[in-house]
Amino acid sequence: MKVKRIFAPDMRQAMRRVRDEIGPDAVIISNHRVAGGVEVVAAREDEYEAAQAELKRSRSRRQPPNRDEQIRILTGGHSHQSEQASRNAALEEELNRTRARIAEASRRITEPTPVADRSANRQIDDEDDEDLRSILESLRARNRQREVPSPPSRQVETPRPASRPVESDTLPADDDALLSMQQEIQELRNMLQQQVARPEPAAPVFAMPAAAPVQERSAVHARLEQLGLGSQLVQQLMSGVEPELAADKAWRNALARLSDALPVLGEELVERGGMIAFVGPTGVGKTTTIGKLAARHVLQHGSSSVALVTTDCFRIAAHEQLKTFGRILDVPVRVVDENHSLEEVLQSLRNKRLVLIDTAGMSASDPQGLVQMQMLSSVTVRLKKLLVLSCSSQRQLMRSAFDNYRELGLNGCVLSKTDESGSLGEALTLAIEKQLPIAYVTDGQKIPDDIGIAKRHDLVSRAVVIAQKSGEHDADQASGSSLFRAG
Repeated sequence: MKVKRIFAPDMRQAMRRVRDEIGPDAVIISNHRVAGGVEVVAAREDEYEAAQAELKRSRSRRQPPNRDEQIRILTGGHSHQSEQASRNAALEEELNRTRARIAEASRRITEPTPVADRSANRQIDDEDDEDLRSILESLRARNRQREVPSPPSRQVETPRPASRPVESDTLPADDDALLSMQQEIQELRNMLQQQVARPEPAAPVFAMPAAAPVQERSAVHARLEQLGLGSQLVQQLMSGVEPELAADKAWRNALARLSDALPVLGEELVERGGMIAFVGPTGVGKTTTIGKLAARHVLQHGSSSVALVTTDCFRIAAHEQLKTFGRILDVPVRVVDENHSLEEVLQSLRNKRLVLIDTAGMSASDPQGLVQMQMLSSVTVRLKKLLVLSCSSQRQLMRSAFDNYRELGLNGCVLSKTDESGSLGEALTLAIEKQLPIAYVTDGQKIPDDIGIAKRHDLVSRAVVIAQKSGEHDADQASGSSLFRAG
């Protein structure tokens, strides 16, 4: 028999795993509490019944026949009245034993048990299990025999194992007392199965007052809002948290769901090469980000495969910073102006492995901004576009930037100035709601150090740390305590 041992925090989850892993025809062999939850041993019903039958056959070969069986064998099995009385007595005995087992199981389920006494923490011990399984096996056989109509003539009995003296090949269907006892035993069996399948009360480590889950969920809700996340996103995260979880586990569960929801590219985009344009409002750090990525690529692959391009010819000396990077890194810098279109410049750089394009930060309502948008949209070469978002900006400014550049077909975004931000929740909310993959995260002015590939767990951890520092700062000013000190 293939037996499966399953561990779970409570009986409800354990029974769910039993149904999922074994099937609806699973039989619970034993269950008891362990440190941190419950342990359930289960098997398939057909395998369990076969094993029990084999166990009874082996016992019958070892045990001598009892007194009733000896009398029946000596008398040749011709006394029908004595056999009927023997069956009734045996069924009455099984009924009493089943009632006692149910009362004992109910008492052990409802009474608390010390954690240290693991052997006494079982709902039904091994010896009781064997007796109970023997009774249930006998009842299953009787139920199957009851469904078969009895022949009109009395059948000749054949010798049976001594360990099962109360079973017979056929049962008289017209015996009202016998049928009544069988039905009562069946009802008791169903009650026992319901008792075993009933979810156990939570272990003492999870126990809390009835009002505590609501209060703790409110605390977790407030902590998520402290991260700067949008209210709709907070509601979605809390909807997936199980109500009975303690505050610390609910908090970790919510953060795990936030991490899973974050869209990230998860790779070094510049390693794949190609032409990448960085777009976004003025002052978000587009030029500095390009300098960091170009420096990293030069350190790994040399300067001969990199080129820089700027389309910002509208502001005075706007391209001087990029040219400074080009001189330091020894890479060419091309400027798009009225004499050299973006298409011409990019075509001349097709032999470069990586081309990074800096753009002017303008709003879509600006006429020059419209010209730049049309220029980026009309190029024939394959161009990737990354939206640079400053985490120190307000939520509305980030959404406005996304709306202005979304028509370009954005491939992802870069979260800049995380070291200057009071929270990352606004940027993370925008990325999740718009399903805009995060490619890089920058957190300083050092080139090429202060930039890294976006990773889900790092972003969530960074958001919590920033919110904690902000909360501690506010707490110091208000002489209060922060929600994040407890976590």
